[in-house]
Amino acid sequence: MRGWVCGNNMTQIISKLLNRTSVKWKVLILFCALAGTVGVLLIGLSFAMFANYQDMVVAKRAHYTSDSIVYALETMEGLSQLERYVAIVGAESDVDLLLVFDVATGSVLASNRGTLQGGNIYSIDDVDLRKSVVRVLNGDDPLSEIRWEGDRASYSVKAPTMVLETGGIVDTLVFVRLKTRYITAQSSDMAQQLLIALLVGLMLAVLLASKFLYDLIVSPLLKLRDIAQSRAVDTVSMAPFVNRMDEFGEVARSILVSFTEARETAEQFAKQARHDSLTGLGNRTMFQEQLHSCLSHAERSGKLVALMILDLDHFKEVNDTLGHHIGDQLLIAVADILRENARDVDTVIRLGGDEFAIIVDELDQVDGVMAQANRILEALAKTHLVAGHEVRAEASIGITVYPQDGREPDVLLKNADLALYRAKDEGRGNIQLYRHELHLRVIEKNAIERDLRTGIIENQFVLYYQPKIDLETGEIAGAEALIRWKHPDRGLVPPDVFIPVAEDSGIICDLTDWVLAEACRQIRAWMDEGVGPVSVAVNVSALDLRRPDFTDRVAATLIGAGVSPKYLEIEVTESTMMHDVDQVIGTLRRLRAFGVSISIDDFGTGYSSLAYLQRFPVQRLKIDRSFVMDMSTDINSHAIPKLIIDLARNLGVGVLAEGVETQEQRDILTSMGCEEAQGYLFGAPVPAEDFESLLRRNVNFPVRQLEEKEVDEASSISVA
Repeated sequence: MRGWVCGNNMTQIISKLLNRTSVKWKVLILFCALAGTVGVLLIGLSFAMFANYQDMVVAKRAHYTSDSIVYALETMEGLSQLERYVAIVGAESDVDLLLVFDVATGSVLASNRGTLQGGNIYSIDDVDLRKSVVRVLNGDDPLSEIRWEGDRASYSVKAPTMVLETGGIVDTLVFVRLKTRYITAQSSDMAQQLLIALLVGLMLAVLLASKFLYDLIVSPLLKLRDIAQSRAVDTVSMAPFVNRMDEFGEVARSILVSFTEARETAEQFAKQARHDSLTGLGNRTMFQEQLHSCLSHAERSGKLVALMILDLDHFKEVNDTLGHHIGDQLLIAVADILRENARDVDTVIRLGGDEFAIIVDELDQVDGVMAQANRILEALAKTHLVAGHEVRAEASIGITVYPQDGREPDVLLKNADLALYRAKDEGRGNIQLYRHELHLRVIEKNAIERDLRTGIIENQFVLYYQPKIDLETGEIAGAEALIRWKHPDRGLVPPDVFIPVAEDSGIICDLTDWVLAEACRQIRAWMDEGVGPVSVAVNVSALDLRRPDFTDRVAATLIGAGVSPKYLEIEVTESTMMHDVDQVIGTLRRLRAFGVSISIDDFGTGYSSLAYLQRFPVQRLKIDRSFVMDMSTDINSHAIPKLIIDLARNLGVGVLAEGVETQEQRDILTSMGCEEAQGYLFGAPVPAEDFESLLRRNVNFPVRQLEEKEVDEASSISVA
């Protein structure tokens, strides 16, 4: 088990090392290992072959020597000749011993050693040699075979019968012993040289094979890697691979397809990152890039750069009435108009929603951008046919100019927005250039917003009450609660200064909560003091009506003050009711179901639909003061108040006229059938204490009896 774990660990280590090694080194290591294995096998084989070769050389030499002696025995007749020949042959450096002896007697007939000449085998001093010869004579060692004795080799062979000079015939035996080191020395040198040449050839073969494999596999892989890393695939770099029919060709074609798709996707993403998906115009990212670039260029060239911010007027109504699909089509049409009226050097941007921007570059004077803006407004003001609907795309435009209005992109964008807000405030559908006064106005607005939040915390607000008079009896029919701000430094701040700021910042909701609570508290206080009950009207904003918990807040305020809902009247302007109509109707119906009265303030100025008016749970219409102020001097101005009074009568709701300042205005309204009125004729807004005094004195505003002629004139006014 332990061995298996060790082997597994070793395998993991080798695997990690191989994973960290590059392909070229893997190939080189593989071939080196292969070459080493082949080299070892070749060396082993060479040694084996060399040993056999040496044996063969020694045997050949032994045979040659013995054969020459045998030949001498066959051809020489005398012993003296044999002795001389043996001495000559035995003088060779590789011959250690030559013996020709008589088999029967063991006497030495001839030898290359003079000491052995004429003796016998037992006179040989070399014990090993003597034993070897004796074994041959005794037949213990086979004849005609090489016998190795250290660095010597002996060989024995029987020779033909020899006739001695004396006439005797003897059987002879030739014994040859060679010095193998002399024989093998030359072959060893040759073998060593051959082995070195073999190893060098093997190394060259490995290097050549490695180079071939490198060029065949590694080099294409590295090339493909470089192509993949560079991500700059082109037909030139891929040409050597694309047409190949092997695996590299398949990989190259796959890389080419993948990179082509990736490049197209990246280009698409890059375009999407800098362009608006709906209109195809540049987006905020491109806007920032182009604005920086244009300002840098203008700084060098001395030209002007104008930033034009355009916002569609009443675009929300298009979405609400015709649907977002039509709104999107209108935005596309607006984008086309802006492109058509932009120069080649200009950049048209969609900032988001219905807001667009045009960077007007390389201007010589401001008049050029003003003319361009006027052309755009004229083109947008035309009726456009969008999906079968005739739509007009009126807009407001704010313009700022570099370098006179600012040098930084953020400053220019802020200034253009200020000019756009000014265009909206001026009635929309117009063009405004940035002026420093706009910046001061923003500073003032921010200061008012900051002081408003402090004023709520420090309770700097107070309610004034303006009486509403019953025109038939002349008695006080109720009051309208009007908020005033007693600023510690500014003094008494009029509502038209801080109410718009409160609405823009959302603080209006906190003010409404305070007004409701204070009005209900005051109603309860007057009731407790025996001067009530008095119905009080409170103005609410569009933001209040969109609050999902507004009805609950009103109910909680009434319950907390202990006031019946019938003494509270909620006033909403006509224009306020036309924002998010369904939500506003739901809120008003819940208030009405609770018992709170609903009146429409400034009626006649908001151009509301009569179809919507029938859906509103309204108890009173208030005629705006603009329709009352000219009634004393212009008989034609009687038509709209008369129309509103008749409309209220037909709808079964009450009617009240605002801004009544003269007795003549009162008489005319009375003759038309107006039920209630308020204005400076009856009293200006006053603090709660002064209004309480009016209630305690039971002030009555006498009713003047109209002559019959005046009644006839009033009733005959045409409302056509």
